[in-house]
Parts: sequence; structure tokens; C-alpha cells
Amino acid sequence: MKNTLLLFFVLLLSGQAFSQLKLKVGDKAPKINITDYLQNTPKDKNLEDKYILLEFWATWCTTCLAEVPNLNKMQERFKDRTDLVFVSITNESPEKTKKTLERVKFSSIVVSDQTKKALNDFVVENERGDFSIPKTFLIDNKGIVRWIGQPYILNDIVINKFLKGEEILESDNTVSDVPAPPTFK
Repeated sequence: MKNTLLLFFVLLLSGQAFSQLKLKVGDKAPKINITDYLQNTPKDKNLEDKYILLEFWATWCTTCLAEVPNLNKMQERFKDRTDLVFVSITNESPEKTKKTLERVKFSSIVVSDQTKKALNDFVVENERGDFSIPKTFLIDNKGIVRWIGQPYILNDIVINKFLKGEEILESDNTVSDVPAPPTFK
């Protein structure tokens, strides 16, 4: 009986440990904590009343870096939408991030939150203290999370529905054929 009860609690706790997200679609997004602007700093740093594509990434994350060209292309396709901002956020130091930014071209606003507050507010650690990245959040102009997923399933259908305030269906998500190769400066 003791072993059964112990197994039950281990399974219960492990399920919570593998949980990846604190937020769900429809939740109010927390304020995005930014400690450093690293690249493509906007003149107006106020993100209120903007549609936000928030991308969590890291210099060591090869999947994150492989998706940068796709996000750059998407940002180019939506460049006329001045109310839509692309923000790539890491928790790494500017010194560490600078080396990657010298090699990989980001079109997005690249920021750091060295306090890890943004990461902790949006994404839950697993039992090893790791975070599941890359992770993308679409936050509407009222501060509501409208889509959460991997950048490689983000497409124009999803972005257009997001900007129109329409419901984004699971079937709207499609995997990109093959991520474009990284763009180096």
C-alpha cells in the first residue's frame, strides 16, 4: 500500500514537472519584462495596444536559430502592419548574445530579460530546470494570448486570423516544409 501511494504521488508530481506552459490561449498575458534591448531597438518601446509575436529563444538552441529566417520572412510579409511587432527574447547576457547576433540576422526586436521573469511568467521549467524553447506566443492588442506554439507551425493563415481577431483553429497550424537555412551577416 505504501509503495502504491508513493507511486501515485510521484506520478502526480511528475505530471506537474513536465507541464510546459503557465498560460493558455485566452489568458491575459503578463507584462513582458525586458532588461536589455540588443538589436533593432524601436523608437517607441511601448508594447501596449500592439499585436505582439513573442518568440523565446537562446543562443545554444539550434532549433531557435534555424527558425529565425522563417520569422524574418514572416515579418517582411507583414511589414505594413505597424501595429504588429516581432520580439525575440532570451534570458542570456548581452555579451553572450552579441556573438550570435553577429552571425545570425534577426529582423525582430531582440531583447534580453536577464532576470528570467518573462521566461518564468510565460513558460514553466521542467524537472531538470530546462525550458521548452523555441516557444511563440501571439498576444493581441488587448493583451490576450491568442496562440501558443512552435515557430515552425506558425503561418500566414494563423497571423491573419490573429490580426482579424478570429478564432485560430488547430487545423490552421501547418508545419513549414523545411526551415530556411540560417542567415548570417
